[in-house]
Amino acid sequence: MRYALIILAACGGSVPDTRYYALAAPAATTGHGSVDVAVEALSTEPGYDDDRIVYRQTPYRLDYYQYHRWSAAPGVILGGYLAQALDETGKFHAVVREPNDKTPLVIGGRVLALEEVDQSATRWLGHVVVELTATDRASGEVVWAQKFDDSEPLATQSPEGLARAISTAMSRIVDRAAPAISALPTSRATVGATP
Repeated sequence: MRYALIILAACGGSVPDTRYYALAAPAATTGHGSVDVAVEALSTEPGYDDDRIVYRQTPYRLDYYQYHRWSAAPGVILGGYLAQALDETGKFHAVVREPNDKTPLVIGGRVLALEEVDQSATRWLGHVVVELTATDRASGEVVWAQKFDDSEPLATQSPEGLARAISTAMSRIVDRAAPAISALPTSRATVGATP
């Protein structure tokens, strides 16, 4: 399928429309915590710092869909997802995108992988690896850091299926990270603590 598009374009056929994909945050839960946090856009490892969707057929090579792209850079997409999903957990009083006097914690981090992994002709995974940090806004001290690595099978091999799988994987990551983050203002968990 990927090669057919290249041949079609080379033979003078019309170039396919570019499609853009976003993640869908989970549904909101009831309740609100007492802590305000800010969530920044995440930095991204160079191979993934591209709005083109990455797919991998071997452990040694990254390839890119030319006509299927994320709706923003991966660090922006995952930072936005993280902010919305943390807000929906009900564990925080407010989740904002810019730090202010009411946000004692700033959540940031790095995207280490955001990709489709083709394990075989019939098995594909959405794979995401993020390293999240919480920084005390007043002191600048990193008070918590954790790496999360999660995968979700794709029902069908498609960029939309990948967006759905990554949304599911990120939902699980938020389920593990949110309790640790919401406890930080009182517990001051140590760097590297597991959620």
